[in-house]
Amino acid sequence: MIPCDLYPVLPASFEADALFDILPALLAHPEVTALRFPIKHTLDKAQFSRVLALLHDNDVALMLDVPDGFSALSADLMKVADGLHAPSADSLPTLRKLAGDDIQIGCLCQSRDEAMLAGESGADYIAFAVDHADMIRWWTSVMELPAVAENIQTVDEAATATTASADFLAIPLKLDGTDETLFSSLLASLQG
Repeated sequence: MIPCDLYPVLPASFEADALFDILPALLAHPEVTALRFPIKHTLDKAQFSRVLALLHDNDVALMLDVPDGFSALSADLMKVADGLHAPSADSLPTLRKLAGDDIQIGCLCQSRDEAMLAGESGADYIAFAVDHADMIRWWTSVMELPAVAENIQTVDEAATATTASADFLAIPLKLDGTDETLFSSLLASLQG
């Protein structure tokens, strides 16, 4: 058992073949509990249904990555999404209004003040860059909302984030054949 959950993050654009080459293996890891998926994806309906089936089969939440300035949410996407990831606390009030109270919303924060504002604005989790381990440590010691360490790309970054008590490690996927190796290395280091 590892001290936190893994939260893979898909790039803003990707090829369906590359996604399906790696996604089943990654989602099979029980430590993976959520997948951040770009809201402006280019998958066709059948491909997206396949992603949803993989997520469902592995009990992994679908978190839609919402870019800055996004002002409308597809009703079809909202029916299948478990949550939204906002680029900043400034986006939270608009997203909460669009999505309602029954969906998880988290956001990336660059400061303690922004994190507290996000919490007050209804965020369900707060994300910090891994190089802000001091903020992750502070947040997890004084707040109840989960902390996500963003952009984990190495075993050392994962160790830094878990030492700071991050609840989730957000791992950007490259879909270039290296993701499974990174996941295996992260899991081995976190279990040991």
